[in-house]
This record gives sequence, structure tokens and C-alpha cells, in this order.
Amino acid sequence: MGPIEIVFIKRGVGGPKPRPLFGNFPSILSQSRHLIYDVDDIYRKYKSKERFVGIFALRSPQLLVVDPKLVQEILVSNFKSFHDNELGRMIHEDLDPILARNPFFLTGPEWKDKRAEVTPALTTMRIKACYPVMQEVCAKMTKYLELETLTPIEGGLNAKELATRFTTEVVANCVYGVEAGAFDRGECKIREMGMKLMSQSFIVQLYFLFLALIPKMTNICRMRMISTEIEKFFTDLMEAAIRLRKETKSDRVDFLNYLLQLQEKKNLSTLEMAAHTMTFFLDGFETSSILISNCLQLLAEHRDIQQKLRDEITAAVASEGGLSYEKLFDLPYLEQCINETLRLRGPIPSNTKLCTENCEIRTSKDKVIKLEKDTVVLLPFYCFHHDSEYYPDPEKFDPERFSLQNGGAKKYKDMGVFLPFGDGPRICLGMKFAQCQSKTAIAEIIRNWEVAVDPQTKPEFVIDPKQFFCLPEGGAWLNFRRIAN
Repeated sequence: MGPIEIVFIKRGVGGPKPRPLFGNFPSILSQSRHLIYDVDDIYRKYKSKERFVGIFALRSPQLLVVDPKLVQEILVSNFKSFHDNELGRMIHEDLDPILARNPFFLTGPEWKDKRAEVTPALTTMRIKACYPVMQEVCAKMTKYLELETLTPIEGGLNAKELATRFTTEVVANCVYGVEAGAFDRGECKIREMGMKLMSQSFIVQLYFLFLALIPKMTNICRMRMISTEIEKFFTDLMEAAIRLRKETKSDRVDFLNYLLQLQEKKNLSTLEMAAHTMTFFLDGFETSSILISNCLQLLAEHRDIQQKLRDEITAAVASEGGLSYEKLFDLPYLEQCINETLRLRGPIPSNTKLCTENCEIRTSKDKVIKLEKDTVVLLPFYCFHHDSEYYPDPEKFDPERFSLQNGGAKKYKDMGVFLPFGDGPRICLGMKFAQCQSKTAIAEIIRNWEVAVDPQTKPEFVIDPKQFFCLPEGGAWLNFRRIAN
């Protein structure tokens, strides 16, 4: 028994024996497969025996929760003891002033204050006010697809790139009040900077590996997470958006409108404004584009489901002469397809929480374990979503799981096994906005296009080991054929 294992033995916590250097996740260094697959192997071995086990990410000790009821305790009922996201302690205000003001990264009481400032900007009324903008972007997307498919495309179109163009244009319009030009030929600076923001540099990856090897250096060795170029771009964009809105005296009810009211009320600096818009940008840009592209790929793989969804959308459009905001959220099969995509290929496979105070949790044998402050707790959403105990034939794309007759999403949420946006007080801020723009894009595409998988796409969906998010290795390449409406 090595000294590294004593960390958990002293607490009476069981778990798999870590390998020297690699810990329990050999794929961290080799990147031979996505980390969540290593987590899933441990989950399946221990889920019927324990509520949680001790694991090591290299030399960094963590608790892996394998009981969904304990996840509910951590996220909801015992939230006060786990209210911080682990990544928050790696973000420093003097190095990353914009990122450090994002509610996801904020720790202590600050996260609650900043979240309370942003939440009113994401009400149903404001999202509904943005819906006409989303429809305008849909028209641009359809025109873009028509031009792109005038001649056969060898290898198909990259679904993720298409979805990113859509979310870039929507977010630029709704958050900054500007046209991004995401569907135009040539450079799109906002999309370029957004992709740079979301992609980890090699240096940042090395930094995280270093901290996993020497956890005690977390509060000593600090590093900037986003470059000065990206920070300056979004700050300048914020200043330009404010100036334009004041010059035009527009009363458009969007996120920028709310932030200007907040700025006047609380005397916010441009930096604080930029930080708030970054919150909207992060929530609306990357995860939504992943949801859209993963859903399109699944529908392309299952043409019968695609046709059933198309029939529902077409009937709704015919009855109204269009697709209103209210009707969009009254399409049960579309809702089921979205939820099944979030289950099967949800953008975020896991989350790590930080124990914020000494507390106690119970083992499967009803023994009390004392958990020390700053313990990292890993919540493996992917594992619950792919567990046959909760979802029969879990690798099958089956939207009927989420039909109202089967209990809908509520059934699985109540069980603690459907967590695409997390849960509790820190559930994803942009959840409703993400669902709205994702449904809008998918409805537009499926109504107007038959979507098929191009042979360039790998036959088996495997998460790219070089990505944190749930993206397919090799990309999702699809073919689009226009439907005469």
C-alpha cells in the first residue's frame, strides 16, 4: 500500500487501486480515449456496492459519486456544503478579471450575488423577445445551406460548424445587438474568438496536468486562462455595443437592454458589463452548438425518427402559418428528441464540485464518513445517463423514453439520473435560452431538409479524447437535401 492510498484508507473510503503516476485515469496522459470512459469503468464496478469511492486523477484525490441520490444531496439538499465548482479555485481575478466574474467560476457568497444580477435577463419574456431574432438567423442558415448544397459536397457538411455559425449569429444579435456575419463567406471575428475562448491551449492543458500531479500547488501556482487578445476583443465589443445602442436609442427587449438598465442601477464598469455578456456568450455559444449538432447526427442516423419529427413540425407550421414561440414549446416529440440527445450525447459529461465546509455523508452501509473542506467531488452525469438500470438499452436513441405517457423528463429528474444542466441552485443559467435556440435551429433544418450521415463520419460515436465536451471523434459530417415545402 503506497502513501497515496492512505488518503482514503484513513477515512474508511474504498475504491480502485491507483496506478503509479496515472492514478485511476490512464487516459489523462495518453489521451487514448475520453476520460469519461475511464470514469464509467469505475462507476460500473462499484455502483451496486457503494455510494461513492475514492479515486485519483494522477495524484489528485477525488470522490467519485456512484449513487444518484447522493448527487441530489450534493446539488440540492446539502448544497450549502458543496456550493462551489472546483474550477473556480483555478480562476484568479487579477489574472482573468472577466472570467473571474462569471457566476460559474465564482466561489463563496459572490456567485450568488452575481447570479442574482444576471438571472432577470434570462426570463421567459426576454427569451421570447429574442425568438424573432432566432427566426431571422434561421432564414440566413437556410439560405446558407441552399448555396452550399447547389453542387454535391464531397464528404458532407460539418454539423458542428453549421451549428456554431447559428449560435454565433444568435448570441451576437441577442447579447451584443450586432450582426456577426457568421453565415457570410470570409472571416467572422466573433466566431473565431469564441472558438479560441472555448479551446484549451496546450499550455493550459499542461497546467491542469501539473496541478493534478501536485495538488498542493493549486493555490500557489497560478495561470491566466484566457489571453489578453480574447479579453480585449470582448471588452471592445461590449463598449461598441453599448455605444451603438445608446446612439440608436433602441428599446429592443434583449439581454443588452437589461444590462444597460443594470449598469445604470448599479453603476457597473465596462469590465463588469463585459463579464456579464461573457456569461451569456458562454452559455449560448458552445454547449448549444454541441446539442444541435449531436441531435442532427442522431436524427440523420435514425431516418424514421427524423420523419416523425418532421411530420410534427410541418403540421404545426401548417396550422399556424408559421411556428410561434408558444407552438415551438408545444411540440412534444421535438422535446423528446432534445431530451434523448441530452441524455445520450449531452454536451457536458461530468462536473466537479468542491466541498466548502467540513461535513458528513453516509456510505451504502449507513456508516457516516467525515468529509473535509476542499475535497473534490466528481459527479459523473454520463454514467447515469448510460446506465441500463435506469435506461433500458441505454445506447439506443429512443425519444419515447421521454414521452408524457412514460413520465417525461420529470420521472428521470426525480430519480436523479437526468442531469444535462446540473441541478439545484447552481443549475445552468442559460438552460432555457439554450433549449429555445436549439429547438428553433433543429425545427428549421428538419422541416426544410432531409439529413443523412455522410460516409466520412465514423460509424460508431466515440467522444473525442482531446475534447472536454461530448464531441464525436472525427466530426459529424452530414448531407442535406432540400425538401419542397
